[in-house]
Amino acid sequence: MVAVMNPDYENYFKAGPVERKIKRIYRSWEKFINSFEIEPYVIRPLLANSWHRCLRMKVDPYAPLGELRLLSSQQLEKRIKRRKKLIDAAIPFMSQLYSFVKGTDSLVCLADDQGMILDVLRDPVIQHRTKHLCHDLGSHWGEAIAGTNSIGTALFEKKPVQITASEHYCKVMHDFTTSAAPIFSPEQELLGVLCIVGLYHNVHPHTLGMVVAAVKAIENHLISQKTSYELLIAYNKVTAAIETMNEGLIAIEANQRITQLNSVGAKILQVDRKECIGGHASVIFGKEFPLLDVITTGREYLDREFYLETPLGGTRFTSTAKPIKDAFGNITGMIATLKEIDTVHKLVHKMVGAQATMVFDDIIGNDPQLHALIKRAKRVARSCSTILLLGESGTGKEIFAQAVHNASGRSRGPFIVINCGAIPRDLVESELFGFEDGAFTGAARGGRPGKFELASGGTIFLDEIGDMPLDIQTSLLRVLQERQVTRIGGQKAIQINTRVIASTNKNLAEEVDKGNFRLDLYYRLNVITFNLPGLRERSKDIPYLVQYFVEKISRRLGQAAPTITPEFYNCLSGYSWPGNVRELENVIEQALHLVETNILVPEHLPSRIYNPNLMEAGQLEKTDKLKNAEAALIKNTLDSCHWNISRAAAILGISRNTLYRKIAKFSLTPENSREKETVERRKHYDG
Repeated sequence: MVAVMNPDYENYFKAGPVERKIKRIYRSWEKFINSFEIEPYVIRPLLANSWHRCLRMKVDPYAPLGELRLLSSQQLEKRIKRRKKLIDAAIPFMSQLYSFVKGTDSLVCLADDQGMILDVLRDPVIQHRTKHLCHDLGSHWGEAIAGTNSIGTALFEKKPVQITASEHYCKVMHDFTTSAAPIFSPEQELLGVLCIVGLYHNVHPHTLGMVVAAVKAIENHLISQKTSYELLIAYNKVTAAIETMNEGLIAIEANQRITQLNSVGAKILQVDRKECIGGHASVIFGKEFPLLDVITTGREYLDREFYLETPLGGTRFTSTAKPIKDAFGNITGMIATLKEIDTVHKLVHKMVGAQATMVFDDIIGNDPQLHALIKRAKRVARSCSTILLLGESGTGKEIFAQAVHNASGRSRGPFIVINCGAIPRDLVESELFGFEDGAFTGAARGGRPGKFELASGGTIFLDEIGDMPLDIQTSLLRVLQERQVTRIGGQKAIQINTRVIASTNKNLAEEVDKGNFRLDLYYRLNVITFNLPGLRERSKDIPYLVQYFVEKISRRLGQAAPTITPEFYNCLSGYSWPGNVRELENVIEQALHLVETNILVPEHLPSRIYNPNLMEAGQLEKTDKLKNAEAALIKNTLDSCHWNISRAAAILGISRNTLYRKIAKFSLTPENSREKETVERRKHYDG
């Protein structure tokens, strides 16, 4: 018997391995569509899972796919705008990929993360052959619409997928192979899918590999864009931070090219910032530019002062500089901060308190002579003329100088005080005019500015000018005439803008006659002179000053201001006050430490001001009256408190024990018997 072969099996064995595989998959597809059964030895799990999803989503396997939910023009524009970065990054690689498959009946398309086509590259031939499929912009190729296909399935699986012929769920796709790979952002966000669609018999075995390679290139490009963007943002942040600095900043590479210079630094160095960046430091600032030493020697600087000659003149600044080194210790450049010398001086003034705090309203008194001086000083303060203050010690010359400074246009500048009689003779010149590095043995490294430099823009107060050594007077005269100083050991003159207020308790005219003071310096200082009166010359101001000092010192001691008796005032007014206002303040402070009953009486004064042994009979009588007044005050306070010892002591500002002693001293007793009994019992309880 001769066996007759079924024609389908005969064609099956005549076909090649690819055709046989496709036909076998097709039969499995038919079986699934008709009976929902999967042949696992034919259909791989990825496809089986996708087919089941399509079945659950009720996708029609015989759908024509000619219109796949096209978006409106507005919706498409919104989608394209949302993924503009992806499209811009993908277009060059899509074009390159299309050039590889052009002429093989294939198209290249880009879809977003929901399967919407955003861009497509194809020629008229492939467009005609796929006219029954919709690959237009805005068409939807998700599994829920187009069934199993490389775009929708790659989006679901989030990995590269190639689907051939009957592996597609919809029959209209059985003539095609689709190869797709998902595209992820640098943050691993799913952005979309890149896909190649072609007739299955023309698809190259490495088509999916080309798609994966193109996607990798797109992702690398996105990473590069992100990195460039982040670097730009970081650079802009650093630049903005540098520009907000109060200090100047300059960065120079090993080849002397300037890579960074902020506006403050350009101002300090007196150059144009834009012209400097990218230029060579030795060309712009000269080969002797001091900061270049950091690159050549690797030596750091810390707040070192420099002077630089520029076309606009000279500039003086301080700098902290450090070399920049690579992993092997090689110097690749340097970075330095710059500070204007005036800024440094202001910082020093702030730290050491070189600021004037007193104003004319702080000068206490109603003396007509004093008021006339203040009125004249307010007019003079507006000028820059040198002022000479004459007066005994303690008359308030420094307070007067501070008031002049604060009433002038220099009030925001420093107020530097130097006592010419308190500085050792061999240090006066260095204190006034400063010194350079190595000027003398023991000189501070890097040099130091003098008081005239520190006071530039403000006022220098030369107290006790009459005690200045003669040889220093010559240098001071030159500074006053030329308005510039030269540091000890230095060669360059430094311009200053400093007002001079000098003071002395000596008669400078007599000192000139004795040969102790230069005549020319005397005339230079004696431009505007104020003679401050001693306290004995304005004795009517003593009560005002006493009240002011009592309140001021009491606040400092944390106690209530005591009552001042007339006898206390009388004793003070009758004293000669050789130490003037300063002596008065010290006397008041001493008295406040001695007071117990919150009442200031003559007994609280020093013996040089009040001495009971030397008092006349009239003075003793006054003392008795004072004691009577004190006893009456205590008695009235106790009566008003119904002899409540604690309350009365609090009102009088004394302790209970002190109050008991005063009661015993003045033999005070309550009139009410109940109050008397209460006092005795309380006294026994207090011990």
